[in-house]
Amino acid sequence: LAALRVRIESVPDEGQRERMADSIEDITQTLDDLLSLARVGRADADSFEAVDITALADSVVEEFEDLGEPVTLDEPENGGGRVVAKVQVTWLKRALRNLVSNAVRYGEAARVSVLSDAQEVRIQIDDEGPGIDENRIADMLEPFTRGDASRNRSTGGAGLGLTLARAIAEAHGGSLTLANRSEGGLRAEIRLPA
Repeated sequence: LAALRVRIESVPDEGQRERMADSIEDITQTLDDLLSLARVGRADADSFEAVDITALADSVVEEFEDLGEPVTLDEPENGGGRVVAKVQVTWLKRALRNLVSNAVRYGEAARVSVLSDAQEVRIQIDDEGPGIDENRIADMLEPFTRGDASRNRSTGGAGLGLTLARAIAEAHGGSLTLANRSEGGLRAEIRLPA
């Protein structure tokens, strides 16, 4: 890929050069996603730490807010008490970024909530979009499946974001589910052991 980047510099047509550079970037991102997916299941047990999940979710929300994106974090149900789970911080942030990014891209806005009880922690990402056809929800968690048929990276990636988020949740002993909300929009929910 690096060699291709160097070679396209000799292409005289600027428009064609930009399209080629975009294609190389798409390939690079897809490879990064595939490598991340391969690494998720091999996380070292020592890399897991007890973390306040609400604070972690807030840090991801702030990243999107800083970019001017319509993302909010609901006030905790428990009055602001700590919601702690043992997680691999980098991976869980990646999963949340993927889910929030999808909510903003396809659902216009994202509202993040952290809920917990004695058994589990639930991180919910709700959007205001059209949801997903009920017959396609399970398929959306499979690799290379996209809600948008376009292969344009500006309208979506290679179809690995939800697969990666699911793999991360499962590597934590949890799960990722998608469900259409009765009031409209989609809910992506990561469930983790408390």
